[in-house]
Amino acid sequence: MRIASLPLIFSLFFALPIFAQTDYSGNWKGVIELPGMNLEIAIDLKKEGGQWVGDLDIPVQQVKDMALADLKIEGRNMSFKLPEVPSNASFSGSFDEKGERLEGTFTQSGMSFPMKLARASAAEKAVEEKRLQDAIATLRHLADSLREKRMVPGLGFGMVKDGKVLLAEGYGYRDLEKKLPATANTQFAIGSSTKAFTAAGLAVLADKGQLEWEKPIIHYLPDFKLHDELATREMSAVDLLSHRSGLPRHDFMWYGSAFSRKEIYDRLRHLPPNKSLRTTWQYNNLMFMAAGVLTERISGSTWEQFVSTHIFQPLGMSNSNFSVKDMTASKDAALGYRTKARKENIRMDYRNIDAVGPAGSINSSVNDMLKWVQFHLDEGKAGGKQVLSAAEIARLRLPVMLMNESGTEKTPEITDYTYGLGWFIYRYKGLRVVEHGGNIDGFSALVFMVPEKEFGLVILTNQNASGAPTLLARYATDLVLGLAPTDWYARIYAEGDKQEAEKKDDKKPEPKRVAGTQPSHSLSEYAGEYEHAGYGIIEVKHDEKGLRMKFNSFSLALEHWHYDVFSAKDEDLEMTVMLNFQTDQNGNIYQLTTSTDPLVDDMAFKKTPPRRLSDPVFLQRLTGKYILEEGDTPITFELRNKTLYLKIPGQQEYTLEPFQGTEFKLKGLNGYSVVFELDGKDNTTSASFVQPNGVFKARRE
Repeated sequence: MRIASLPLIFSLFFALPIFAQTDYSGNWKGVIELPGMNLEIAIDLKKEGGQWVGDLDIPVQQVKDMALADLKIEGRNMSFKLPEVPSNASFSGSFDEKGERLEGTFTQSGMSFPMKLARASAAEKAVEEKRLQDAIATLRHLADSLREKRMVPGLGFGMVKDGKVLLAEGYGYRDLEKKLPATANTQFAIGSSTKAFTAAGLAVLADKGQLEWEKPIIHYLPDFKLHDELATREMSAVDLLSHRSGLPRHDFMWYGSAFSRKEIYDRLRHLPPNKSLRTTWQYNNLMFMAAGVLTERISGSTWEQFVSTHIFQPLGMSNSNFSVKDMTASKDAALGYRTKARKENIRMDYRNIDAVGPAGSINSSVNDMLKWVQFHLDEGKAGGKQVLSAAEIARLRLPVMLMNESGTEKTPEITDYTYGLGWFIYRYKGLRVVEHGGNIDGFSALVFMVPEKEFGLVILTNQNASGAPTLLARYATDLVLGLAPTDWYARIYAEGDKQEAEKKDDKKPEPKRVAGTQPSHSLSEYAGEYEHAGYGIIEVKHDEKGLRMKFNSFSLALEHWHYDVFSAKDEDLEMTVMLNFQTDQNGNIYQLTTSTDPLVDDMAFKKTPPRRLSDPVFLQRLTGKYILEEGDTPITFELRNKTLYLKIPGQQEYTLEPFQGTEFKLKGLNGYSVVFELDGKDNTTSASFVQPNGVFKARRE
C-alpha cells in the first residue's frame, strides 16, 4: 500500500468494538476543516465477525478503500489513533443521539482541526441513483444528437463512476457506406491517447528499478543524438514525456514517410530546435517515439510487445492492437472519415504510423479503454493486483510543465493548464482533470478522468479532427458530477454555425501572390530530387501536365505561384505547401526551401545529383586525356572507387563531386566546376571548365 505525500491524512486503520444500542453501519461523508479549505472524506462502516471494520476514501488525494484500525467506541464516543500516519495523527469525537452525525477533532503534528461527517441515508442513495440514471439518459440522447449535428459517422461512449460502468455504447456507424453500426466493442484509432500508454510503460520500468526518471537517457541510449549538444547530454525520460525537449513538432519528417523507427530515431540529430531544453512546452510526437526506443533498449523487447505484456494483458485489454494492419483484419473496426464543409463525409484511408507508434498508433474499443481508465482511478490496480505502483501512477499525473494555455474568454471554467507525463492536467470548474485526446487520419478520441470524484470516460469517433469528444466530455462531467450546467454547444459552436449559415460561397484565404510573374527556368529544369538530411527527399517530376511533387506518401500537382515559388494543395489535410526554388550564381537551380514547421525557419532541400553521376559504368566513359584549347595543356580524369579525380600538370589533384546533369563541382573550390559534353550515343566529346573568370573548354583525345 502506497502512502502518498499528502498535506494531511496518509493512511488510516481502525477496528471498532460494537456499541450494541446503535448500528453505525453505512457510508459516512464529510470534511476535515483545514485552514482555507475543506478536505472531503468518506468512511464506510460494517460489522464483520462481531467487530466493526471499515475503510476510508479521500478523493482529492486519491486515497481509496483504505482500511481503518485501532478505534474505540464507548457510548456515543469514538476515537482512534493513526500509527501509520506521521506526527501522531488521531481522531476523537462523538455520534449524535440519532446516530446520523459524527463530529470531533482530527489531530496531527500538534494541530487540531474540526472533523464532521454525516450518514448517507438509503433515501439519499436512491435520490442520487435516480439523478445518475437521468443524467445517463440525457447523455445518451445528447451523444447521438451531437453526433448527427456535427456529422460524426460513428461514436463510442463509455463512463465509469465509483468503480462501476455507467455507460458503454456505440452510436451511428463504423462503416457509413454499408451502414454497419458502431458498438462498445468497435475498434477506433485512439491517436495520441497512446502517449499515456508509453508513459505507463516507462513507469513499469521505473517500478522495476530499471529506469531512473531524471537520469540522462544517453546512459541507456549511447547513440541518442539531437541537433543541440546540451539536449543530447541532458535529455531525461521526464523531458521526453513532458514536451520540453526544445524541438517543435517537425511532424512532416515522419508523417506519411516510409522511414523505419530506427531511421527516424537516427535522423533526429538533423532537426533544428527553436527553444532550449526545459524552457518551453512544445508538443512533440518524435520524443514519444524516442521514449518507445528507450523502452525497447531497456526491456529488450519491442515497444509493442512490452506494452502488450505489461499493460494490455494484466488489464484484460484483448480487443486492442498497435497497427492499422491489425485493425484492417478486425471484424469490428471503424473506417475513418473527414467531413467536408459540413455537407458530406469522405472516406479516409488508414494512416500507418507504426514507425512512431509510441506517439499514437494504438487502436482500441470503448470497453477496453474503460479498463484503462479504471486502472488509473484504482491507482494502478487491475484484477485485484497492483500492476503499477500507486507512487508511479501519481508521478505520471504530477504536473511537470506549465502550458501557454488556460481559460479563454469562451472557456473561463478551465484553468491551470499543465502537462505531466503523457497526460494533460488542468482544473475544470475547480476539479482536477487528467486527460489526453488523440487525432489521426479519420479518427478523434478522448480519455478523460476526474480522479477525486472516481469518474472517467472514453469517447472514440471515426471523424477527422472532431470536436465532439471534448464537447461531450464537458456535458458528461457537468451532468454526472452535478456541476452547474453550461451550454457548451452554444458556447463553442453557435456563433460559427450562424456565420456559416449566413455566408455564401466565400473563397478560402490564400497566400500572398504577386501577379504577372513567370518562372526563371523552363519547367524541366526544376525536376529532380531535393534532399534534407532529416526530412528526406522531395522529388519533383515534369511531364506534359506540368510539375508534380512527391514527398513521403504525398503526390501533389504543383502550380506556379509567382517567380520561382510553386504551390501544392492537399484536399484531405486542407493544407497548402509552398516550394521556393533557388538559383546559384551560375544560374543553376540548386535547392528548394519550404516551411515544414511554423516555429522554425524554412528547411533547405539540396538538389541531389543524377544517380548516373555515381554510376561507375557511366563515370568510366568520362575518364581519359583531354587537351585545353588555350595553351594545349593536357589534363586527365581518373576513376577510383566510384569517384572522379582531375589531374592538371603543376597543380594539386582535384576531387570531382557530382552536381547536376553532367556537371561536377571541384571539391574545395567555390564557383569551379566541370561540365562534360556528350554526343547522341552518350560518348564524351569534351569538357568545359566553369570558373568565376570564364569558361574554358577541353577536347577529348
